[in-house]
Amino acid sequence: MIDSADTRELGKLLAIPNEYMQRDWINQNTSLVVHRRENAEECDGNQSGYDLLSDGGLTINSKFRSKTILLENTRRVSQKNIGNASRSGHVAYSLGECDVYCFTRPHSDYRNTHAAELVAIPEVALEDPKNPGYLVRSVGKRVLNKWAGKTVQVLEIAEQQKRNHKRVLL
Repeated sequence: MIDSADTRELGKLLAIPNEYMQRDWINQNTSLVVHRRENAEECDGNQSGYDLLSDGGLTINSKFRSKTILLENTRRVSQKNIGNASRSGHVAYSLGECDVYCFTRPHSDYRNTHAAELVAIPEVALEDPKNPGYLVRSVGKRVLNKWAGKTVQVLEIAEQQKRNHKRVLL
């Protein structure tokens, strides 16, 4: 898949290993202690919300994205998703599903996880102004560039806000 540049299928294959990689990176490079959400399938058939949880209660949605930073996900078309779902069942995340979205950007070298870039973006920075209550379906370069290189600060400030029982705003 790497040799054929099949990034769509490769991204699906690497989604769960990415959660472990992000967990380890965060634990090694920040003051946070995070764990994988092990019981996601039992709690929620859609596996919505977060993938990583810090000891301070910070929830992190872990994404592996090589080029376009899509936030749509596949969920059942239900009452909750009326007006938000496409015919294929792809929907935007609802505001309030987690505190921070963390994207692993492998750039061109999928084999070298140490060369990947992690970009953490607070959920509130991703709210869609055209669809209040939901996140954008795709993160633009301007937003991505605003948060690139600030992953440690974003996670540590968000953790502190969460510990102080405040909404993560940054």
